[in-house]
Amino acid sequence: MNRKTFLKGLVVLGAAVPCPSLAGAAKNGKCEDSACMADAGAVRQFLSDFLRSEEKNLDHATLVKLMQQRGRACCRNLKFRQDLIDQSAGNVDKLVELMGKIVGPDNCTRSDDTITLIYPVTKCVCGWSPERPPTPDDPYCECSAENNRTLFETVAGSPVSVKVLTSPRRGGVHCTFQLKVA
Repeated sequence: MNRKTFLKGLVVLGAAVPCPSLAGAAKNGKCEDSACMADAGAVRQFLSDFLRSEEKNLDHATLVKLMQQRGRACCRNLKFRQDLIDQSAGNVDKLVELMGKIVGPDNCTRSDDTITLIYPVTKCVCGWSPERPPTPDDPYCECSAENNRTLFETVAGSPVSVKVLTSPRRGGVHCTFQLKVA
């Protein structure tokens, strides 16, 4: 077995087998205790360190899966995300309003089942992403997409899909996400 095949298998297994405390969080998207928060932080740190050294050895689909896992862990780990979940109390319109207070009301809007979320800055807001030239399908954008999907899905209590419409990492000006609540 070559190194690339071994690493890919290890990564897929690691992403598929959640930490025990994160397994409970997967049901509702929230960390209910400090053990879950610690596990989510550990997953985020592990994946960030791993990606920094092994990204070049992984195919795009595996990188996307890893970034999605990191996005879920980040949503569970960040206190302000957990506060948004609590303050929204299961109301997506309230979450849109709260997100609008962070990014500006014109940058988080809802029309029927579609939410448009824009980060009004011209660089990647995640401090866990490497600095590098833009690429049209940069997998790091999937982390923020999944972070936002997890946030909205947790509040909605129903499936939410997400698309990255634009991002500085992909050659755009701002990060723009389109979320659809089922």
